Amino acid sequence: MKFLEKLIKKTNIFQRTVGLSLKQFNILLNRLENSWTAAEKQRKSNDNRKRKIGAGHPYKFQSLEHKFLIVLLYYKLYLTQEFLGIIIDLDQANVSRLLKNMLPLIEQTADPELATYLKNVKDLQSSDERINNLAELLEKYPDLKDVSIDAEEQPCYRSKKNETQKNYYSGKKKRHTVKTQLSVSKTARILDVSDMYGGSVHDKTIIDQEETVQKFPTKICLRFDSGYQGVKQKNPEHYIVLPTKKPKGKELSKLAKEHNRVNSQRRVIVEHVISRLKKFRICGNVYRGPMESHNQTIRNVASILNFKLANSTIAV
Repeated sequence: MKFLEKLIKKTNIFQRTVGLSLKQFNILLNRLENSWTAAEKQRKSNDNRKRKIGAGHPYKFQSLEHKFLIVLLYYKLYLTQEFLGIIIDLDQANVSRLLKNMLPLIEQTADPELATYLKNVKDLQSSDERINNLAELLEKYPDLKDVSIDAEEQPCYRSKKNETQKNYYSGKKKRHTVKTQLSVSKTARILDVSDMYGGSVHDKTIIDQEETVQKFPTKICLRFDSGYQGVKQKNPEHYIVLPTKKPKGKELSKLAKEHNRVNSQRRVIVEHVISRLKKFRICGNVYRGPMESHNQTIRNVASILNFKLANSTIAV
């Protein structure tokens, strides 16, 4: 309790430790309050619940401020639940229970449009109010002006089951990993987060299985790195930019080199976003949690980054 109270009072340390400024934290906290209240009411109204609402041992931390701060500490520092419990004077089981209850709420609170942005664009294209003009589309959805796509890869533990561990073994990284594909706008906004895939799955396969290209209007510029060869041939109607590969035994022309340089400069934004994502160590360190919760965790951190971007002008 004292640790959390001291952290809230030290604004500079707070931002480095939690990943949000104190003012950004308070804005997000206010948004979270209604979602938390509704989720708790639904949980306590479950037909399988044996106690009446209000019965049972109360939370040690009654304040939602402290609950949310614990979750952000876990995401940013990725301490073990046991060690985090020692710091905040809470049992590991209660830390785990709090994280589980908070997990579904963060994305819908920080950036509810993350799950619907591209769907809304696609629905608009097929509705009666359909926009056929690219300029009008970009005026309504400016984040579509230039989109870069790449996969984020994170180490994970080796499964004891042989068939499972084969799926997660990355020959490129020489270790077991999980992959998530991100679509990022020119302004660093994350527009789409794919499902989770094992490290053995090629980036191009993820594009095909997710049908990522088809989520965007045909005239939107989509930038990829050299690992996505074949995407352009498979989607000839879409505006896709790939680097030019050096011919075997030959050199690239000056025009091809300039094309590759410009493409790299414009798509580096997705690399920067992946770097920011990994600063939340739950997305960068070896993932220790259950695989079924990994995708929602990545989506939560992505939504927090989008929230930070939208509120970047707010001072500490």
